[in-house]
Amino acid sequence: MVDKISDFLGYVGTERGFTSKTVEAYKHDLGKFDDFLVMKQGHGYNLADIDAGIVKSYLRFMAEKGNTAVTRGRKLATLKSFFKYLASDGVIKVDPTAQLVMPKVKQQEPSYLTEQEYKRLLDAVKENSTPFFQLRDTAIVTVFLGMGLRLSELVALNVGDVNFEDGTIKVTRKGNHERILPGNDEVMRVISRYLDGRNKIEHDAPLFLSMRNQRIDSASVWRVVKKHLKQAKIVKTRLSPHTLRHTFATTLLKQGENILTIKELMSHRNLRTTERYLHINNDDLKAAVGRIDMGVK
Repeated sequence: MVDKISDFLGYVGTERGFTSKTVEAYKHDLGKFDDFLVMKQGHGYNLADIDAGIVKSYLRFMAEKGNTAVTRGRKLATLKSFFKYLASDGVIKVDPTAQLVMPKVKQQEPSYLTEQEYKRLLDAVKENSTPFFQLRDTAIVTVFLGMGLRLSELVALNVGDVNFEDGTIKVTRKGNHERILPGNDEVMRVISRYLDGRNKIEHDAPLFLSMRNQRIDSASVWRVVKKHLKQAKIVKTRLSPHTLRHTFATTLLKQGENILTIKELMSHRNLRTTERYLHINNDDLKAAVGRIDMGVK
């Protein structure tokens, strides 16, 4: 199966345009499935002999190893893509995953910051950073809050992606799709201020740099955001750069923006994903009504 996995990874990476991170995740998941098959059937197993029962036993094995429903769902999604590819290529006659249902996953409510909290976060960046990193970190946090980018999208930005003339930023979204997104005046201003403090800047240079003047990586941005959230004394169950992306969406919703507009700005494929924020807004509305005091005894 190793050769077929290699062919599949080449297909999704080249023809489908999937990101290197996604390709690596597929490689990891398929490698684990191959290990399971070797453990159960030995190295001489035949792809054509893999049926739904074998895939189900693999998912049970993953559950027994402590994998969550989310993780098992991702692994099954990988196998579905892989076997669909093999079937379309004529390698197998029957797709063993075609009738398998994805594990049910309890949808978690998005973690987000209130207006008071995200203003406190920005204040913490200004108060606790050195001059160079203050400009960079303020720009990073402001882009998250003001545009709702994913972590991978932010670190991939180049200087040339920012168009100060029309106030837009070109973003490479999931599936390698490019989108031109509007940046409000604050976003463009903090980026301009950050770039003014940089030395000679090439058009294709990374927008956000590390301490070593290399493109900042996802892990470093994660640490930067977590550090400033801690300094701002913001405590929630789940805090990460994605919290700032959720904050962008909930802020738009509270301002009365159309759910379809938010879906487009967030680049959600499914409206149900965007509709998670409606529940948050309903909670805020209930709290607002609950604060009304009409003096009735």
